[in-house]
Amino acid sequence: MGNGSQTKRVAILSSPEYKKCREKISEGLDLIGFDETLRGKKVLLKVNLLSARSPESCVTTNPLFVRAVAELFLGRGAEVSVGDSPASVSTSVAGYASGISQVCKELGIPLLDFDDPVQIVFDEGTYRSFLISKPVLETDLLINLPKLKTHALTRVTLGVKNLFGCVPGAKKQGWHFRVRNMKEFSKMLLDLAVHLKADLTVIDGINGMDGNGPSNGRIIKPGIIGMSRDVFALDDAIAELFGVNHSKVPILQIARDRGLVGDYDIVGDEVHPEKLLLPETNFIGVYGAAIPRRIVTKFPKIDRERCRSCRVCENACPAKAIDINRFAIDYNKCITCYVCHELCPEDAIVFTRRLFK
Repeated sequence: MGNGSQTKRVAILSSPEYKKCREKISEGLDLIGFDETLRGKKVLLKVNLLSARSPESCVTTNPLFVRAVAELFLGRGAEVSVGDSPASVSTSVAGYASGISQVCKELGIPLLDFDDPVQIVFDEGTYRSFLISKPVLETDLLINLPKLKTHALTRVTLGVKNLFGCVPGAKKQGWHFRVRNMKEFSKMLLDLAVHLKADLTVIDGINGMDGNGPSNGRIIKPGIIGMSRDVFALDDAIAELFGVNHSKVPILQIARDRGLVGDYDIVGDEVHPEKLLLPETNFIGVYGAAIPRRIVTKFPKIDRERCRSCRVCENACPAKAIDINRFAIDYNKCITCYVCHELCPEDAIVFTRRLFK
């Protein structure tokens, strides 16, 4: 990842509409010096396919964005594939709803389901053992295509967070149960990103989401594309651009503290998006102590009027704390991972403060 001893470059480009994003992405590749020889190489586009949502919902990487990147790499002679591992549905179902399956079909490239895990153990890091999808390990270049969004647990979900999708399907639930607070979860995500070494990250920020994301927040239209060969520098620059306080977002602050970000230059267009509205779940980042944590942390609650008893939240809950038959959450079990809120298709998980469980 990155440019060795050369200064890292982050490209920020203005792109108000998807119809012209291919030209801007091509411009960005030149600006950051991405000039690798690609002919005959396997290139995997790791998209955000969180769930079966339409492009208009701004939950998944937009299909026109995926098409633009795929066409650029196909044009350089690469063997391109697309993949992800949604938490609640199959990749094919999410791909169809998002429009990405149609793009893959038209371009004649495969849409891969990350359902073939391989255990990898690394020498360094807080968290060293991961189950990683086999196609991720077998590709020549890993191209990371996240969606610009906020996230109830990690506060923002950009390039680093998107790489969590390289952990297959239900295996992600195990991490939520094992790593039970925002700070430790962020450490795990950073370790994973260090190990995976994405060759390029291109953030779809043409349309995005803030507030209580990543699937039930407020749709925004910043009209930007962020690009870098260094995922940590890119996330840092995007957060700065949107006025995010790094000290309140562990995934950003810890990356700085570990020296993962370093110095970087910003190139491209001058843009001035509105400040990103962060989730209301844990507004000052308190961990550990029970009572202080409950004062500042909001817990999930089922909105009976919105709930359609689809049981997506119940099935996905790592702690098995949800009983849809009673519209109840057992707060003695709840680990506030917010997977229920993340995956609910009806926005039926709301947040409430609970001083006593």
